[in-house]
Amino acid sequence: MSSEINAGLEGVIVGQTALSNVEGEIGRLTYRGETIEQLVERDFPAVVMWLMTGEWISADACRELDLWLAGEAELGAIETRVLEQLSRDTHPMTVLQALMPLHDDQPHHAAPSWLNSDFVPGLVLGARLNAAVRVWHNLGTQGTVFALPDNLGFLEKLLYGINRSAPSAEALQALNTTQILQLDHSYNAGTFAGRVVASTQARLAASLTGSLGALSGPLHGGADEAAVMMAKEIGSAGKADAWVRDAMDKKIKIMGMGHREYKALDPRAAILKPMARQFCAGTEWEGLMETLVAVEDSCQAVFADKGKEIYANLEFYKGAVYLALGIPEQYFTALFAASRVFGWVSHYQEFNQDPRLIRPRADYVGR
Repeated sequence: MSSEINAGLEGVIVGQTALSNVEGEIGRLTYRGETIEQLVERDFPAVVMWLMTGEWISADACRELDLWLAGEAELGAIETRVLEQLSRDTHPMTVLQALMPLHDDQPHHAAPSWLNSDFVPGLVLGARLNAAVRVWHNLGTQGTVFALPDNLGFLEKLLYGINRSAPSAEALQALNTTQILQLDHSYNAGTFAGRVVASTQARLAASLTGSLGALSGPLHGGADEAAVMMAKEIGSAGKADAWVRDAMDKKIKIMGMGHREYKALDPRAAILKPMARQFCAGTEWEGLMETLVAVEDSCQAVFADKGKEIYANLEFYKGAVYLALGIPEQYFTALFAASRVFGWVSHYQEFNQDPRLIRPRADYVGR
């Protein structure tokens, strides 16, 4: 047994997965062999089922699943009472962690007849998490839960509920694309945390709660919010270069720049950047978007002077898209979780096909 220590597990293979593959050297991401560029042309519920099962559902089945998930995106009386007791300044990620165990074993509507019953509990938990995001936003901003029309689709219900108005087709497509892009990403910190919890034979909701805790950190899901706050602090594109060079001199990490897995351009960022520019153009967020672009340009120039390369990752431009969609920055990571939860469910199911307790060793250095 090797005594070599790799504290961050960088490059260490700890398991196998057929769900997603990050080919960082060439900047490619696939879900079950389908490239992310192909997947964003499809509907979110269909991609969720593709990730879970490896099979594509029909257009009719996708619509049925979409409506069923939307119907499950509601909170029960117990969860609602808990939310009503929380301080309104509680961060949405803390709220999601608090509520997830309460979603377990809650009643649900009859699932589509074609849907394998093994997938129903995870899909329901994912839908309830989406409901928690929407309801907490309503309570935090208006003090009441906004009543929605019937027959909304799953993502449509989320965006309609947050903005309290019907989203445009373009806005829905942007959210669809963004949520597909962050559905899964191999053994990232949140996914691995969930697998560790799953290895103890804990219930699915406990595994998801562990994943939520990991995602809440600024080095994981919180980088999107941090990137937007950074752009606001800088103030304008013209100030970006001086800010970046000062930050690098002080060895301050620039959130959203670089990625441990990607040595080339993050393919998700390649899709998000032009979309962010399109949606921010002519809006109050156009200046912020241009500041982000200037930060990326400056980072690349500084690294080029050192003979190195660096690229923006998914988180860097995602916040600009969310802002243009009417989603406030404190909800960015919660929206990330609203997508990634279905990836975590898929990993929980995959792990339990061949479970083994994850129990590494430590090198004792105490007395």
